Amino acid sequence: MKKLLKSIVAGILFVPATVFAQDKPNILFITVDDLRPELGAYGNETIKTPNIDQLSEHATTFNNAFCQVPVCGASRASMHTGVRPTFTRFVDAGAKIDKDMPNAVTMGQHFKENGYYTFSAGKVIHGKTDASKRTWSEYHPAENMFEYHNPELVADNENPTAPYKKSLPYEIVENSKDTDFLDGRTIELAKDRLKKFKKMDQPFFMAVGLARPHLPFVAPKRFWDEYKEDEIEMAKNPFLPEGIPAVAKTSYGELRAYRTVPRKGDIDAEMAKKLKHGYYASVSFSDYLLGELIDELKKQGLYDNTIIVLWGDHGWQLGEHTFWAKHTAFDIAIRVPFIIKPHSGKNAQSGATEGFAEMVDVFPTLCDLAGLEQPDQLQGQSLVPTLMNGDVSVKEYTLSRWKQGDTVRTKGFRYTLFRNKAGKELAEMMYDLTKDPQENKNIVNDPDYADQVKKHRALLKTALAHYQLDHAR
Repeated sequence: MKKLLKSIVAGILFVPATVFAQDKPNILFITVDDLRPELGAYGNETIKTPNIDQLSEHATTFNNAFCQVPVCGASRASMHTGVRPTFTRFVDAGAKIDKDMPNAVTMGQHFKENGYYTFSAGKVIHGKTDASKRTWSEYHPAENMFEYHNPELVADNENPTAPYKKSLPYEIVENSKDTDFLDGRTIELAKDRLKKFKKMDQPFFMAVGLARPHLPFVAPKRFWDEYKEDEIEMAKNPFLPEGIPAVAKTSYGELRAYRTVPRKGDIDAEMAKKLKHGYYASVSFSDYLLGELIDELKKQGLYDNTIIVLWGDHGWQLGEHTFWAKHTAFDIAIRVPFIIKPHSGKNAQSGATEGFAEMVDVFPTLCDLAGLEQPDQLQGQSLVPTLMNGDVSVKEYTLSRWKQGDTVRTKGFRYTLFRNKAGKELAEMMYDLTKDPQENKNIVNDPDYADQVKKHRALLKTALAHYQLDHAR
């Protein structure tokens, strides 16, 4: 009798989810680590990204999309909860949802609780076990955040002297298989699961995270061979901005931890070329793998009814302003590639849009596309109006934060206010992005811009107060 009751209860619990969810669109959510919008779809004619470019042709490509925090852990935690960072919440690379906001509903959790089978493979949420039990029906974290290749294939395996990491900052890997790399194994697993999802009477939310092009820039030789190093354009502004406050600088310790990279001073021209070549090769490798995944989605007949989201968790500096990696309040560290392909049931437009988007907008957007109610915690806005009409922007500005600096981005300017945790103002910077898109001259003290500076100071103050972003948890 007890066994019979258990079977009946199990059936009652199982049926509503599948029946309720049969008509829901699937979601393929792709995160690419350290990917800046240096892609063919964003106008770069040198880099080879044919698969992302093809996806862009059938989707909405946001030219003005910005992350909340220019570092992996905090950016992902903010995006997966739809909640903005504060001085004490989602601060740095070590940010964890379970620690900073343990009662938050994650995006995967919300879809899981609404009838979706949620699957995660690779680096999706930064912490390996962060919020994993409540978020995913099936969970396959990245085996090792920094073991992006098979160590046996890398020439330099000797143990370096501390504090250096165990590898060079880049490596050309010959005679390799795709599955010798973490990302290759991640994609193979995802492709296998798509075959199983095809047979399920339940929609899926598949989150796939690729590590490339995160350091070290390790990729198969065939992707290095796609480029002639001298044809890769280097940073046009390898110098500090005029009037940059000291608090706005970065020493890019992330890169300096690798072998052969100087502990102090600028990166020389020869190394800079090799690093950018390695970054391009790594991006092309990720693009190839994403093409394999999307081809499998099509092969299984799932493409039309699947929403595809592609985003980079933050920007990345490749010598601009002498800086490398992320960790600044400049556009190039905060602006991200962001592409959404709705399912065929939505009469959405395709093409590029200048409308603003923030990564806290992803959660509410996917809720609207899937016909789900939004959790009360969300602080972003649905981007569906922009998907329906690329001329529409749902917001006039975006907000980001990097530790001491709060920064507001409008159509023509970026203004940043640096403060300590007590709220004392330390410095400001502002750039005219129409005349100075590379942000080479801080105009905050230029009398010709006095009105704009005043306007943006007030805008930032109002926005921070509206979202209660100073000390709220």
